[in-house]
Formats: sequence, C-alpha cells, structure tokens
Amino acid sequence: MAYVINGGRQKPFPAAFHEFVDLCSKAYNLIRKHTHLFLNLLGLMLSCGIPELSDLDDLKYVYDALRPHESEADATMYFTRLIESSLGSVATKLNFFIHNLAQMKFATSEDRPSLSFAPRIHTARSDGIIKNLYICKHIPTAHKGYAFVVKVEREGPQEVQLVQRTFEEFQELHSKLRLIFPSSKLPSFPSRFVIGRSRSEATAERRKDELNGYVWHLTHAAAEVAQCDLVYTFFHPLSRDERTAGNGSKPAEVLWSPAAGTELGEIKLSISYKNDKLFIMVIHIRGLQPLQDGTDPDPYVKLYLLPDPQKTSKRKTKAARRTCNPTYNEMLVYDRIPRGDLNQRVIHLRVLSDGAFWENTLLGETFIPLTRLVPGQHWVDWHQLDP
Repeated sequence: MAYVINGGRQKPFPAAFHEFVDLCSKAYNLIRKHTHLFLNLLGLMLSCGIPELSDLDDLKYVYDALRPHESEADATMYFTRLIESSLGSVATKLNFFIHNLAQMKFATSEDRPSLSFAPRIHTARSDGIIKNLYICKHIPTAHKGYAFVVKVEREGPQEVQLVQRTFEEFQELHSKLRLIFPSSKLPSFPSRFVIGRSRSEATAERRKDELNGYVWHLTHAAAEVAQCDLVYTFFHPLSRDERTAGNGSKPAEVLWSPAAGTELGEIKLSISYKNDKLFIMVIHIRGLQPLQDGTDPDPYVKLYLLPDPQKTSKRKTKAARRTCNPTYNEMLVYDRIPRGDLNQRVIHLRVLSDGAFWENTLLGETFIPLTRLVPGQHWVDWHQLDP
C-alpha cells in the first residue's frame, strides 16, 4: 500500500500517507465498536470446519486484536505503531525496503538507484579515483549509536578526506548495489543481526572491523563496481563531514534558516480536556523543509505548557526518520490542570530535527492559546509553523 500511495517515488511518507493512516485508524475504531457482534457471528461458525476458526482460542485472538476496553485514542496509537512496524521503521534494517521498492525492476536503465542521504550524484571523473578506504574509528552520535569515520585516499595530490557514515547507511549502499550488480560481483556484507544492545561500543568496534573488510573488498572489486557512481556518491563528503573534518568530534549546532517567505509546514493536533487532564495528540506534520545539506530531517515534536518558569512541562514525541511529512499519533498528557487555569495556558510547540552528528535543529514552532478549547470536546486542527 505504501508503494502504491507513493506513486513509485523514493520517499516513504508523502502527505497522502497521512490520509491512509487516518482511514485505517478510523476503520479499526469502527470495527472495535462492534466487537461483540463480530465475536457472536464468528462463534456461530466454530462448527463449520474452518481450520483458522475452530476453538475459543481463535475467538480470543480476535478479541485481543480488537482491544475493546481501550479508548479510541489508545487504539489509534496502537494501530499506528502496527503500521510503522509493518513498514519496518521499528527495525532500521528494514527501513530501506520502501526505498528499494521504488527503484527495483520498474526503473529504467537511466533511472539508477540513489542514496537517501546524498543530495547529488558524484562520479569517479568528478571526484578522482579512490585509491584506498580505511575506517579509522567509531564515534558516538546523538542517537546513542555510533558513526564510523572513513579515511578516503584518492590518486593524485589531493588531500585525504574524512567522511562519517552509520552502519545503516552502509547497509543502504549495499542494498542499492545489489539492485545494479549480481551478488557474485559484490563483497559480502556483514550479516550479523544484533538483538538487544546493538548500539554498544563492543558492537561498534566489531562492526568497524567487519566494515573495514567490506570496503577493502569493495575497492578491489571489478572496476564497474568499485568505480560506479553509487560508490563515489557514498564516499563524497557531505556538509556534515566538512563540519567535523577539523576536529573529528561533535560539531557545532547547525545554522538552519529557510529562504524568506518559505512555508515551514503545518502540524495537526487533537486537543481535549477532561477530569483536570489536558490531552494533546500529535497526529501529522506536513510540508517541512529539507535541512541545509538537502537531506530530509528526522523530525520530532517538543511541547511546553506555559507559563512554565521551572521548565517542568516538557513533553516530546519519538523522532520520525528522514521525512518532511511524518505521522505520529502520539498522546502527550498533562495532569492536574484546574479548569479555571485553561484560559491562562498556552502550548509552546517546537518541531526539531534529531541530528545524528550535530545539535538538534529547530524546524519551526508555534504558540497555541487554549482559550478556544471547550472542556469535554476535541479540538482538531492544523497549526502553521513559524520561524
């Protein structure tokens, strides 16, 4: 469904995907309202000889899947997580499946796979022949993971360049190479799948050694592989590499500023108040701007409930991956808010990009007074993000 909605485009979460998630969640909640009717009808069929519907355990499976005792908001959050899981966004190794679908056999010979984090294509002719690749070390990132510093040596008098790539980006490179070349022409990629503490330093050290073997065989592969545009694009320095080349450590904060008059996007919220609790469901964002290096952000939402002199009201969502149109369906709750205080409260909402090698980047913000909020009702609306 995601591939069809995409229209074959590479980016996995276009704005049209928002409507798909909304319709799925709405349909799920409509079915949940009739849980007992479905269970009664299915119960009448237990004696029909259907292997998948033969005993009470099968009915219990349906009951558990419909979660009839949960609220609509909780069920919506649960179902959205199921959609994310089916797309593979929970396991990063599967996250590139949607990228690959858009570029498989349906692509023409002129429509070659590209890397999701590289804004432009680079070639051996434009950059110079790579003579040697060596992964020097691993460094921590803001995602509590590790990136690998690769020393790139080229033929001629050019200076040695340092680039930083994550293990997932190496995975993406290999998966895209497989779309172009048969496996017999490619080096084997480290296939060990780590469950649990996959972001530990011991894992990073082991992966550094494995990736060193991979890049050595890559540079010594057939020229059509070793000097293909995909490889040279992967090892071409990005703006994030230029910021870290001087000291090899975490750089300063990204100075991101959109062009004058640029729309920064909108965020859809559902806000409600009941029993001294303020419920803010972050639903979708649409129309965010790419970062300064041309890549899509990893956006998340941070809230404060003003006035808040002690900065104790911070709430935030998880970060979405490489998208300008994320879907969240996450509920953020404030307890012990007296009804008489609502008119004096203002939501300060910020959308930030979770930077892998730099401080988080502010993409836009808005202030939402709660004077329009009617207790007992849901206020669902889009809100414009400002600089």
